[in-house]
Amino acid sequence: MKKAVAYVRMSTDKQDYSIESQKRTIKEYAKKNNYKIINYFEDKGISGRNAEKRPAFMEMIEESKKGYFDYVIIYDSSRFARNLEQSLIYKSILKKNNVTLISITEPMLDDDSQLIADALFGAMNEMYSRKLSKVVKRGMTEKALKGEYISCAPYGYFKPKNKPLVIIEKEAKIVKKIFDEFLKGKSPYAIAKLLNTNNIKTKKGNSIDTRFIKKILTNPTYKGYYQFKTDDKIILNKSNHIPIIDEKTFDKAQILFNTNKKRINSKNKPLEYNKHWLVGLIKCIYCNNTFVYAKYYNNRQDRFRCGGYTCGKCDSSFSIGIYDIENIVIEKIKKYYPNIMYKIKINEDESQNKYTILKEIEKYKKALEKAKNAYLLEIDTIEEYSQNKTFFTNKIKELEKEANNIKNNKDILEISMLNVLTGSYDMILKNKMAKLIINKILIDGKKRKIKIIFNIY
Repeated sequence: MKKAVAYVRMSTDKQDYSIESQKRTIKEYAKKNNYKIINYFEDKGISGRNAEKRPAFMEMIEESKKGYFDYVIIYDSSRFARNLEQSLIYKSILKKNNVTLISITEPMLDDDSQLIADALFGAMNEMYSRKLSKVVKRGMTEKALKGEYISCAPYGYFKPKNKPLVIIEKEAKIVKKIFDEFLKGKSPYAIAKLLNTNNIKTKKGNSIDTRFIKKILTNPTYKGYYQFKTDDKIILNKSNHIPIIDEKTFDKAQILFNTNKKRINSKNKPLEYNKHWLVGLIKCIYCNNTFVYAKYYNNRQDRFRCGGYTCGKCDSSFSIGIYDIENIVIEKIKKYYPNIMYKIKINEDESQNKYTILKEIEKYKKALEKAKNAYLLEIDTIEEYSQNKTFFTNKIKELEKEANNIKNNKDILEISMLNVLTGSYDMILKNKMAKLIINKILIDGKKRKIKIIFNIY
């Protein structure tokens, strides 16, 4: 018998055949045509427009390289992909791996005719997907304008089918506790620690962190509104569900939240001042969170500390001085990879300056969007929004002009990686170099152990 695998997919829309129906039809086809199905790859409730977001599909493509099977059987071409470019790419990969794709509802053709048919079916599937996406978005927008809640229910609520949100009393008490503690002066970090101490979990059973607290404190759902974003527009309407927090309390929390945020941000220096070239590489083995850079004063050495611990999600309080971890990493590189060279542009300073400017532009664009949202949420007045808009827009224009004046030099210089990491180079360049050679650094804070995993073997 001919060895084959089957790929089945049920889209996020409800018009497609179910997984079970596809499997049953494929089994009947395989039995009738002498194919032996050795495995089923299935993606449930996933759109066909992006192959990389379909784990079973990507696993099937990877397995096709190993020669375990010679055929992939699908119900129709729309199950394979709804994106013309990706459809042609992955069909080509299967062909190179000597695997034949069989669609049981579409005719088998010779190579030339099949190429035309693939392009035609791919284009039709992509057009259908795009049209469906627009129809769904339009329908969701209309519902949002009416105040109907169409997203997943947030913490504290349950969403019955085609009905308003229903309060989950046990979770609602936690929501009220979060607002109460925040208005009493506790920070999101302190609230997260308090809830974790009492073994409170998220809907998915995860530990509480500061992001969870901030989302609750700023979600207008809790005061009986529904906020929906589509095509860069924010819709905020009174909803038909029962609020957990009264409007006055919620709005008071927003004022405090934004005041605290402005006070904290006003003390922050540009990222380049605080960054270290090991940022993003150090991981805690207990919570898998990245170690964050902690600034110390009074001549104390700056340190790296578990990000999970800083937001109340991990109990490993271990921290390590930046020079200590730096020396450990440098010694390992000297021992195993002392002669690695790296090519950079001679005018690397100009390139880095341009990179810094572009990052600043993105920061001001985000600030402009936040100012707009603050006005839409009636946190800021029209006068405040107008002033902020003028300031941020002018800043963006100035920085864009400055970035355009920087020319990129194509001259190349070869330099030792160790010289860059130990020299007085820009921290962003050092970080880029470090990530080329280091995959991650694992820290066991409780046992005081450090393991460096390199990208080079």
